[in-house]
Amino acid sequence: MSEVDYVVFVPPEGYFSLPTSSARAALGRLIGQINALLKNENFICVGPGRWGTSNPDLGVHVDYADIYNTKALVELSGTDIGIEPEPSLGTHFFQDLLEGEIFPLSTHIGEDIFNHDFFVNTSNHAGEWLHNENIESLKLIRVGDFKPNFHIELIMDGDSGQALAFLVPNKQGVNEYNQ
Repeated sequence: MSEVDYVVFVPPEGYFSLPTSSARAALGRLIGQINALLKNENFICVGPGRWGTSNPDLGVHVDYADIYNTKALVELSGTDIGIEPEPSLGTHFFQDLLEGEIFPLSTHIGEDIFNHDFFVNTSNHAGEWLHNENIESLKLIRVGDFKPNFHIELIMDGDSGQALAFLVPNKQGVNEYNQ
């Protein structure tokens, strides 16, 4: 995936601190609103557990209609990130992802390298896009806030089961970067 400018991030601690399944389902609808608003942007979604699960205790409860504009769904697992879910294989949701060219990726915190600083300390723009008081459990990260004039490139190799996301200067930022 090239030139990813936004990351929709569901912090695991925020998601699992939501008091009810209906609150978690409401978060899924907020993600759907962000999905519609970002239709002309390159973005990925990152969150705890299994995306698209019907059981909100296993991960982010969304329908395909809530995420169809994203380029990738990154499922976070690891210590203190809810119940360890099985991969999202064999479901109709997974089939929709493949047909929509949305790439699923599983990341295990503690085993894989995960840049906490990027996800925790970069500004949250969700409130600018959504006019809703209950957005503490949802972050919309603009990559350029973390490093001005940069975007994310995401490379996945299904054969080896490896992926790498890294920052790359924007075309208009290349001259500034080289100076």
